[in-house]
This record gives sequence, structure tokens and C-alpha cells, in this order.
Amino acid sequence: MLAKRLSHNTAILLVSNTGSAFLSFLLSVIIGRALGDIGLGIYAASLAWVYPLSLISEFGIGTLITRDIAQSPDDAHAYLRSAVLARVLIGSGIMIASFVFAPLLAQSPDVVTGIRLSAPLILILPMVGSFTAIFRAREVMQPVAILNLGMLITQVSLTGWAFYSGYGINYILIINSLTSLGQLIVAWWIYRQYFYRPTKTQIQAQRLIKQAYPFAIAAILAAVQSRLNILVLERTNTAAQVGWYAAAFRFIEAGRLIPHAFFDALFPHLSALAKDKKDLNQRFRQITIGLLAFGTVFALSINLLSEAIVILTYGNNFIGAVPILNLAALGLVFLLLKGGRTLYWYAQGHEQFVNQRTFAVIIIQALLALWIIPRYGAVGAASVFVLSEALAFVLLLRR
Repeated sequence: MLAKRLSHNTAILLVSNTGSAFLSFLLSVIIGRALGDIGLGIYAASLAWVYPLSLISEFGIGTLITRDIAQSPDDAHAYLRSAVLARVLIGSGIMIASFVFAPLLAQSPDVVTGIRLSAPLILILPMVGSFTAIFRAREVMQPVAILNLGMLITQVSLTGWAFYSGYGINYILIINSLTSLGQLIVAWWIYRQYFYRPTKTQIQAQRLIKQAYPFAIAAILAAVQSRLNILVLERTNTAAQVGWYAAAFRFIEAGRLIPHAFFDALFPHLSALAKDKKDLNQRFRQITIGLLAFGTVFALSINLLSEAIVILTYGNNFIGAVPILNLAALGLVFLLLKGGRTLYWYAQGHEQFVNQRTFAVIIIQALLALWIIPRYGAVGAASVFVLSEALAFVLLLRR
């Protein structure tokens, strides 16, 4: 029964993730076709500041309440009240600061305007995350898919209409903020209709923030680890090397769609099992075998077909991406095993342990990157990716 529910939720989230990836790509194509590279650049540059700031406003609270509510479902409304207050305390200040100091974040007046028009997302997106965290904790994933796909379908449709009517980039950014606000309203309505249960439990926002900060640190560390190799590559090698590396990792991102959908469904599932260590370990051994099997099949398939799919997708000029893709596919195996092990420790409340190991891996990864990437370029960067992910998995095996 539990395995069937996990498979069902994974399938729903896979549809959501795949559909969201396609609609986001379609949105960028529409903007690029209508406004050219300059308009798309303004859009991307504006959101490049806003989305990371929204992650700071999120502060790992969504991950925390998903785990805790999976273990104590009756406390959901108390967590939601506290999460909303925490969002207001953290997000409002960041939102106002981004609006006031936008000229310091960007040189282009158009991007400054874009940041200001998109600033409400810094508060809206974490608010939506508070509701979806509860849906995930209850292991009911249909609302998550409906909210994600519904918002993007509406955004793509309104963006197409706006361009057809002759509106410019500022209106597109306003549409982006308004559709996200609509997503928040619908999330609140779904919660009130189907998930609301009154409770006398009180949880202070300050306590929630204090408990969530390890998850916030984890998000920052993950962002640093994922960007470190390409930052060194950009500074020490040619633009072509960077292009090959980026092209290769597009396929790795595609390969992560199914596992990421599985991880989203898996976390509340493991959290609910955390009180029964024997059952948790038995279930997790099965999950590890599944992740290893998926990663191995994907890596072997990529290594057999890499040259054909790279040339078919990007053309002969990207033949240099083939060895990078082969290495990156191997690294994906360790990345998936590391991801599963991370959720295993999160479910038991050992996020500090994960952060300590991740920080150690980043230090070693930085040393390897500075030594290998200047000499071997993008292939060296892919090698560092494999080594660092393998090391991270090994360090997370035991406390």
C-alpha cells in the first residue's frame, strides 16, 4: 500500500515537473521571439535576482514543515500560521530592500524596473511553498501539480495575449507577479476546502525560523556546490568550453526529472517512517537499489548514445561535449545516491550532519576545481563533478 502510494505520487509529480519544464521553456521562446535577445535578457536578469532572494525568504521552512507535519499531521494549521508569520518577518524586509536598492543590483534601467516589478515574488513564492509543503506532508500531490501547471498555463496564455496586443516586457513581468499571486490565492482556497483542521497548538515563528535555518544553509551550500565548477571554468577557459559543459549538463538535468519527482514524494514518506527505524531502514535499502539501478541504466544509455544525441541536438560544433556528457552521466549515479541519503538523514532530524559533510565536500571540490579545471577544461570540470558527488555520497553513509 505504501509503495503503491509512493509510486502514484511520484507519477503525479513527474507529470508536474515535466510539464513545468516544457511550459517554462515555451515561455522563454515566446518572449525571445517577441522581444528578441534584449527583451529576454531583461526578463532573465530581473528574475535572476528575484528568485534567489525568494529562496532566502523561504529559509528552508517548507522542508521543515513537510517533515514535521508528516510526523504530526494534527499540527498542520499551527505550522502554517507560524510559517506565514515567518515569511512576513523575513520576506517583507527583503522585498522592500530589493525595491529600494534595485539600482545597486543592476546597471540597466530596464532591469532595475524589472526587479522592482518582480519584487512581490520574494514574498509570494515562499507563501505558496507553505501550502504545498502541507500538501506534500499529507502525501497528496494532485494540488501541487494543479498549482504549478495551472499557474504556468495561465502565464504562458496571458503572455501570448499581451504580445499580440502590443504590450512590452514590463507588462510581462507584471503578469508573472499576478499569476503567482493567483497561484497563492488558489493554494489558500484548496487548503481551506480540503486540508484545514483547527488546532489549539501554538508554534512561535521565531522557533520555526531557528529550527529551519539548517535547511536554509543546506540550500545555500547546494547552490554553491552546483555552480562552483562552472564558475572556475568560466574564469580559466574559453567560451566554447563553457558552452560544451552547459550543453552536456542539459541532458543531466533531463535525467534528473524522474528522480526529483520521486524525491519530492519520498521525503514525507520517509519522515512518516522515521519513528520506526527498522521499517525505515528496510524501506530505504529498497529505495537505494532503485536509485542505483536507474542511475546505472541512464549512465550506460548515455555513454552508448552520447555522440548521436549531442550532434542531433546541438550540431557538429558541440562534438567536444560528448566526453563531458559521458562523465557527467556517471556523476549522476552518485548524485542520486547522495540525494536519497540526504533525505534519509533529513527525515530523522540530522540536517546539521548533512551540512557539515556538504561543507567539507565543497572545500575539497574547490581545491580539485582550481587544480584540474585550468588544465583540462570542461572535461576536468566534469571529472570534478564525478569525484565530488562520489565523495559526498561516501561521507553521508554513516554518522
